[in-house]
Amino acid sequence: MKRKILASGPAVASALLAALAGNARAEGGGANFIGLGVGAVPVYEGSREYRALPVPLINYDAGHFFISPRAGLPAMGLKTDLGPDWTAGAFVGMALGRKADDSDRTEGLDDIDFHGTYGAFIEWSPGPYSVMAAYRQAARSGYGGTLELRATYEAWRDTRNRLTLGASTQWANDDAMQTWFGVTPSQAARSRAGLETYSPSSGFKSVALFGTWAHRIDTRWSAVTTLGVNTLVGDARDSPLTERKTNVFANVGVIYAF
Repeated sequence: MKRKILASGPAVASALLAALAGNARAEGGGANFIGLGVGAVPVYEGSREYRALPVPLINYDAGHFFISPRAGLPAMGLKTDLGPDWTAGAFVGMALGRKADDSDRTEGLDDIDFHGTYGAFIEWSPGPYSVMAAYRQAARSGYGGTLELRATYEAWRDTRNRLTLGASTQWANDDAMQTWFGVTPSQAARSRAGLETYSPSSGFKSVALFGTWAHRIDTRWSAVTTLGVNTLVGDARDSPLTERKTNVFANVGVIYAF
């Protein structure tokens, strides 16, 4: 069962997991921290089934080196300041896959393997605002790459609480769209759900809105809660794999600052 839960992660490794884990980076107040959350997420983007998913929450900065959830799972890399409020960097990390037997809808399709990723980002953070663009490329041939654009705003803050609102959108190239939302002729022939052949093109695939509330328990410990909604667009929305065009996602976790 544990293997299946971890394999369900690709649905959130983009807009969803990035919102769950990546937002905690801002909620840590710039401090280094480590923690763990539990997310309620769809089995895959567009699924009508939901599962619980462990969400690692980590942020570590040491000069130019960092570990943080850039465009999904925690990644490590190097960054530099380009100017006041501007930061850019490159990273390497891992991305989760999808097992064909995770859902009735995907039975008969090919598994998507756990794989390495690499990419780059640029971020502008003036005051309570943050705007980021991050591109992540799968290291496995044929899995493609995605570009995420995200903006957040610190809407309210007091001595113990902080509320951050955000929005993001994802663009995927041809390979990424085919990997996650396409159905090849051989897959259609094996499909238990009787899916038809489908070849999506590159384009924007999703839009997400989310909010994160962080509550400082004491000088070291904080609780972080995220609630959001993710909507598929374009060819991803029209895929025969898509059972539900809009999914909600949520996370509750704790972090320890050091």
